[in-house]
Amino acid sequence: MTNFGQLFKQMWSQKWKYLYLIFLINLFAVVFISVFALITKNYNLFFFYSTDHDLGHFWQSNFINLTMLFDLAFCATMCWQNEKINTSQTWHLIPVDDRKIYIANITSSLIACGVFFFLQQVVNTILLIPTQGMQSLAYVFQGFGLYPRTFPGITNSSQTSFIFYWFFIVLIILSIYFFVSLINFVSKIISDELPFKSTLWIRLLIIAVLVITGVYLASIILPHLENFIDAKKRTLQIYDPVWLDDIFLVGINIIVGLLDLWLVKKWIEPKIVNR
Repeated sequence: MTNFGQLFKQMWSQKWKYLYLIFLINLFAVVFISVFALITKNYNLFFFYSTDHDLGHFWQSNFINLTMLFDLAFCATMCWQNEKINTSQTWHLIPVDDRKIYIANITSSLIACGVFFFLQQVVNTILLIPTQGMQSLAYVFQGFGLYPRTFPGITNSSQTSFIFYWFFIVLIILSIYFFVSLINFVSKIISDELPFKSTLWIRLLIIAVLVITGVYLASIILPHLENFIDAKKRTLQIYDPVWLDDIFLVGINIIVGLLDLWLVKKWIEPKIVNR
């Protein structure tokens, strides 16, 4: 039987192509914006702007925005690729437990996001050298709360919380992957069990209803979590509640992840094999 390492390697070879493509687009965007700003002397470009009209300070003000924009694009691409593999008959014909395929799929996408984020920070470090010099790498990571030092204008990290921010980002990515898979699996099961022939529009409607329901439940749960944090803040003696968010996300990821694994084994695998 195919082992986990072989599955991971095969999936990584597919996802690396998308990582390479989107990173090249990211580089092109950086070069295009830089050249455009230098030629036109215009440093107010839609979502990107700077009060100081020089390229170094422009990127110091906007590297986070551009990074997040491409992170969202890459995460969406990985979600799409994940679901292609999850419902692919070719992958499910491999003589291996489908739950192992699912775990290798999620893991390879998580690693791909980490590699993509690291490559982005290499580019950001180069962009900030004119304003931050030798501290540019530390400044870049601290901008995301991922470095235990503070710089002027950036205060969203502390000596004790930056590790929890790293963990928080990993948990957020996993929760997105798990939730998208859950929506895909449940919508597929519902559409297959309908007494009439399902169409793409019906499937999209089911997905929309499930997403709206999930968002609505999150809008109810998260404020209660914030209220709990506010009420217990003095008792818990915390300066940043990110660690409590981590605990909450761990619980959610365990529940949704186990539910995905159960659906893969109980419903998705038999449906694909019996096509």
